[in-house]
Amino acid sequence: MSVQQRQYVLKVCVVGDGAVGKTSLIIRYTEGHFRESYIMTVGTSFAVKELDFGDTLVRLQLWDLAGQPHFSSVRPVFYRGAAGIILVFDSSRRQTFDNIPQWYTEVSQVTGVVPTVLIANKVDLVDQRQTSTEESMEYAKQLGWGYFETSAKEGQGVTEAFRQIAWSCIN
Repeated sequence: MSVQQRQYVLKVCVVGDGAVGKTSLIIRYTEGHFRESYIMTVGTSFAVKELDFGDTLVRLQLWDLAGQPHFSSVRPVFYRGAAGIILVFDSSRRQTFDNIPQWYTEVSQVTGVVPTVLIANKVDLVDQRQTSTEESMEYAKQLGWGYFETSAKEGQGVTEAFRQIAWSCIN
């Protein structure tokens, strides 16, 4: 007798300021490589990755939303139906961390309270770092969010962060 796998389709919105590495994180996770050139996301893009948790199969739909202010009026429609949120900031640009509360407010006004992961991206830029691990981790902990430090360029922490949001959404 075979064991039936539970199956989920989960929409997760990946948000944060422009040029924090949202697209690069998604490409690294879903395609396994890093694109050196920067191409601004216009509006939104979408990627899918299947995860196998043994007795559970998850089809993770990753919605990559443009972070530039002039896209703020179109983003909320894409938040509908999200099972989780990934908030991304650039560890080498302090302002992108300081903007996280506004991002969370914008998204949660549509989604309500859903599992959330905070990602400090570009941690490979050690000499340019403007946020500490301790401060970022404490901020996430206070809000009950997962926290990961990633480098889309080197692949560090990327898989773990995406697996955590999927796991949090199904449990």
